[in-house]
Amino acid sequence: MLYYMKIPVIATRGWCLTSRQPSISRSLLLYFMKMPILTMLFIASVTPLLAQETRVQETEKPSPGPRLIVENFTGPVTTAEIMAFKSHIAKVQPPATADRNVYVYGNPGKMIEACGLMFEVTGDIEILDRMLLFCDAALSGRNDLATKEQGGQRIVWTGNIEPVWPSSQPDVTPAGAGIEQGSVLAHMLYAAKLILQHTDLWNKQVAIGNEKGFGVTYKERALTYITQADYVMDNWILPHFIHRNKKFYFPEAPNTYKPGDPAPWNQLFMLTNGLIRLSQCHTLLNDAPERVKKYDELVMVNIKWFKENVTAYIAASGNRCWKFSYALGSRMEDTNHFAYDSEGMWLAYDAGKYGVTREDMLAMANTYFDVVLGTVNNNRFAGYVDGTTGSGHAGGDNYVRDEYIYLSAIRQDKYLLTGTIEQTSGKLYVSPQITARLLWLKDRRFKEKSN
Repeated sequence: MLYYMKIPVIATRGWCLTSRQPSISRSLLLYFMKMPILTMLFIASVTPLLAQETRVQETEKPSPGPRLIVENFTGPVTTAEIMAFKSHIAKVQPPATADRNVYVYGNPGKMIEACGLMFEVTGDIEILDRMLLFCDAALSGRNDLATKEQGGQRIVWTGNIEPVWPSSQPDVTPAGAGIEQGSVLAHMLYAAKLILQHTDLWNKQVAIGNEKGFGVTYKERALTYITQADYVMDNWILPHFIHRNKKFYFPEAPNTYKPGDPAPWNQLFMLTNGLIRLSQCHTLLNDAPERVKKYDELVMVNIKWFKENVTAYIAASGNRCWKFSYALGSRMEDTNHFAYDSEGMWLAYDAGKYGVTREDMLAMANTYFDVVLGTVNNNRFAGYVDGTTGSGHAGGDNYVRDEYIYLSAIRQDKYLLTGTIEQTSGKLYVSPQITARLLWLKDRRFKEKSN
């Protein structure tokens, strides 16, 4: 059900629900009544915006599992919330093929992230096993490992069958692939990292079996993901996409996508995500210091490059924000791709060693919450990072993309607003990646408060 709010009596913080909303939980009602007046005014001002989205984008299609829930936005994650998540993911199956970016930014890739976050919250092995099911499907669907019948063995622009997940349609020749491959690696390496952090799992047999031959025990499975990620780095990323200055560029022809151009920032961060998690895995294993050094240097050089190309300014809110382009020398960044920039910066910040400061993250968060969410055009939030709106990827959203939820860990005053938008838009009920990130942040806030 959707919530539509009004604030008819500001002096007493009074508000009511329209007739379209039959009920609301008492805890949620009390929670809203504690909100600052300006936040409540903001929600009221975008009431038309917070209706179920009719323009469903490819990257945010509703997940087909049972309804997800968040019972409230405070306190510990509840048993009901966990069980609803487990029921949902149990009904969702990996896709038949791994091409067309389904494990880059599609729901299958996001499912892996969602399961990882919920495993962090719960330690529930069944959630981890579901994560591994999708990781196994992703790895086995790699172009050089999958059969033709499984969508593999396609000739890429290099003239070879490469260790990639083709981004193009099956009938496109040569197949396309670039540095977005780093996102697929990042998802699988998240699972590997979680396993390595839980040494009690290492010698246990993976409950879902070993159908793909990737390892009987959890540690063996993790080592396979890491070894295969290194293989992709050695045989695809490093030979083709690292400029002599260590910045990420696309190669010249016969590469068919942006030949010779610098990587767009969102794709740059997809690769740094993979490098960060690969570095973390090798650090946990303490097995490859030279790889860690190489991967970390690439991350630091490219994040520094991004930061050198933002323009800081003071927004109408009085807060420091950033403006930046989609790619070096390109148009303004849109809020579809900005989501991946935000996620990449968060992962680097959270890792604690790539030169991303809290002030950097605060500028990112201010840009999203003060400028993007603070600007509504035609019942949608701003479509560009400067507060303007265009079309297509820059057409704006009426919900908060899952990657942006991390920014609520920086601007904690916007956590409730974020959750409310997700709930009222209906995304919370049909998007495991959104629900998992909210529950992960809810758990994080509860534990921080308890400590």
